[in-house]
Amino acid sequence: MYDFDQRIERRGTESVKWEIQNPKWNGEGMLPLWVADMDFACAPEITEALIKRASHPIYGYTLKSDALYQSLKEWIHKRFGVEVEVSWMTGIPGVVPGIHVAVEAFTAHGDAVLIQTPVYHPFYHAVENRRRHVVTSPLLERDGRYEMNWDDLAQKLSDPRVKLMLLCTPHNPIGRVWTKEELERLGRLCVENGVIVVADEIHSDLVYEPNIHTPYYSLAPELANQSVTFLSAAKTFNLAGLYTSYLMTENQQLLRDFTITASKMGYENLNLFGMEATIAAYQHGEAWLAELLIYLRRNAAYVHEYLSTRIPGVSMAIPEATYLGWMDFRQLGRSQAELNKLIREEAKLGLHDGTTFGRDGAGFMRINFACPKSILVEAMERLEHAIQK
Repeated sequence: MYDFDQRIERRGTESVKWEIQNPKWNGEGMLPLWVADMDFACAPEITEALIKRASHPIYGYTLKSDALYQSLKEWIHKRFGVEVEVSWMTGIPGVVPGIHVAVEAFTAHGDAVLIQTPVYHPFYHAVENRRRHVVTSPLLERDGRYEMNWDDLAQKLSDPRVKLMLLCTPHNPIGRVWTKEELERLGRLCVENGVIVVADEIHSDLVYEPNIHTPYYSLAPELANQSVTFLSAAKTFNLAGLYTSYLMTENQQLLRDFTITASKMGYENLNLFGMEATIAAYQHGEAWLAELLIYLRRNAAYVHEYLSTRIPGVSMAIPEATYLGWMDFRQLGRSQAELNKLIREEAKLGLHDGTTFGRDGAGFMRINFACPKSILVEAMERLEHAIQK
């Protein structure tokens, strides 16, 4: 029903992905497969809702409507079978700004924040920009699959300086969907040590069967009550440029602290069109999403198979979630500088340098496969030719 094979020209739209003119990602002749938005048209119901609202010629300050929060409440119940309340929610113009606010609201200068690496690089920035200390707990990799390092987590969460943990669930860039048992074990460690969990669940709708996403807010009350969760339709429905996200927690004190801090930092308002798009996405986008997930899973399988059969020394496990692949180049035996030169100058591909996500990312590249398959075919052919040469 939906044409995800269509190649839509994005140049001329001020697209960060296609027009940033950065030699790392989009230099002359490069094919950009880096920043995490999709090269697909969004669900037509979203476009229709935006056109309808745009037809009213006044775009003044707008309230966060009850319909916005109600649409999320209904989506969560339908998608995950979890009952939440509108009173647990507040809006924030993006998950990344929200994480900055959370670090400011729930910690003090000199406190430490734990992250599991390799991880989405704005986690580092949010901690360091708020003058807190980053504490890393590297994930353990076994045959392309990553797991939590429980001994290391227990040791570092027990450090009295660690007040907060930023949890990426599902995890970017490795594509893991943490099981309920893993989250419960982690939650108990955090409760025992008085550590607040900030869960980034922006990719929670982009999970491939048979994997099942467990929302952190659905855990036992004593675990969920010591946490806040960020959510958004931005990744799911390709609405990143509309800057509309949520924070949710049943803990009213954490919600108040966050809301007050967000207001002080100037983040109390949402984008008018972002709200309209989000409501339309949650009310009418489920069929589009179902077809999207099938297409994305096939794209991931294509890259995995191509590397396995055509490019010895390079591999990519099919992720359990997200549209981001974690490509392993370590068997080529090249330094990161040599690998970047191969990718950028010889293959002419704009991939995300793995070390962007931490030192654990050396030898890796992140690829965004949320694009028409024909683009991936071209990318794999470029990579194969560059390595053979």
